[in-house]
Amino acid sequence: MKQIIVVPCYNEEVRFPYQDYADFISKNESFFIFVNDGSTDKTQKTLLRLKERFPDKVEVIEEKENQGKSEAVRIGIRHGVSNFECDLIGFMDADLSTKLEEVYHFQEIFKSKKEILFVFGSRIAKIGSEIKRYYWRHYIGRVMATIFSSYLNIMVYDTQCGAKFFRPRLAEVIFKEKFLSRWLFDIEIFKRMEFSGFGIEDYSIELPLTSWIEQGGSKISLKDMFKFPIEYFRIVRHYRQTLSQSF
Repeated sequence: MKQIIVVPCYNEEVRFPYQDYADFISKNESFFIFVNDGSTDKTQKTLLRLKERFPDKVEVIEEKENQGKSEAVRIGIRHGVSNFECDLIGFMDADLSTKLEEVYHFQEIFKSKKEILFVFGSRIAKIGSEIKRYYWRHYIGRVMATIFSSYLNIMVYDTQCGAKFFRPRLAEVIFKEKFLSRWLFDIEIFKRMEFSGFGIEDYSIELPLTSWIEQGGSKISLKDMFKFPIEYFRIVRHYRQTLSQSF
């Protein structure tokens, strides 16, 4: 199964796990698209070093100005579906909080369930898994997840995990237009899937990860978190208007 993994990058020079990527790429057929989202450090140099080592498996897109994670992911996925053939395409965080080996579990679902178009990772702490998050981020995340699940009207545990994969035909629809939010675009992914005519519960699966370890150095600050309610209500208002205009 041929897959494309999009990795948004912003000032990742210090924490970029170069060797982990190199080890995985050397023994796997996955194709990587790294999107350097206006970094001001030596992230671009690090990414180009990886591309030079694996020219047939790595693509690097450099954006001169920082546009936020949502746009970096969108640029990468649109580039992937427009220029390459693949069976699935998705995105993961650059720091590899989600280990690359989790990709195999995503593949298994897509292989065994042909009707599934969207598989999203979920950070559920349970026996047999290794999920490590800062306590304050975990509790804030649980409050947000409850609100988002209620808004989406689906029983989803974790909308915000940075590991999501799609079949290309759905990705083309979901990532066609820019997102409203730089960080809460995951909610928009679910809403766009709903509007595309594919029932979320019929065509998607939430996949509990076996390992997710917070690496620190997150680009989301406490200040950003205080902006989340504003962004959230912008999303709610926009998609309510979109729904009303469609009838």
